[in-house]
Amino acid sequence: MIILRILRILGLVTILAYFSLSKGEEQQCSRYHFEEQTLSKVLRLEHKLELLEDIVKNTKVSECNTRRPGCPDGWISFQGSCYLFQHTPKDLVSAEDFCVEYSAHMVRIDSEIENSFLKNRLKELKDAYYSIGLTDVETEGKFKWYGTDDAASFTDWNAGQPDNSGGIQDCALFHPGMDFKWDDGSCSAKRKFICEKKAD
Repeated sequence: MIILRILRILGLVTILAYFSLSKGEEQQCSRYHFEEQTLSKVLRLEHKLELLEDIVKNTKVSECNTRRPGCPDGWISFQGSCYLFQHTPKDLVSAEDFCVEYSAHMVRIDSEIENSFLKNRLKELKDAYYSIGLTDVETEGKFKWYGTDDAASFTDWNAGQPDNSGGIQDCALFHPGMDFKWDDGSCSAKRKFICEKKAD
């Protein structure tokens, strides 16, 4: 009787052990299958990522090659022109000479939209006075764009300006204390300035 009970117990243990091992093998197989599927998905995603990176790279190269208009580094593009905000103060003639070295000229503002763009940029810079290329140095009261016979078709003078204070103010500038409206000042005074040229 005792031997039969022992045999039965051993039999049950063997059966339970068999099922336990089988169950473990199934879990291992299942885990292996899951890991294999995950690895396969990761490899597919990596391949798709490589393809997307190639597409993005080729698109950027294509955009760089066909992008028009373009401006040199450090210049800001707006409506077909490039602008350089020069922070080293110069007088009118030296500022124009500097701009010419870059195939540009001191800024010539032709519209309210262009003027607003420049004023907003200056407000972001929180800088001081900036000279523009408008002057009446040849004939008092007749403001022309420097180096041309072109009269200004648009102006943004502050109230009471230009006033030619002291009889020596012949150059236009953005005045920060006047919400960057235009003021007149001495052409020999050194100020920061803006160059402009057509975009490539």
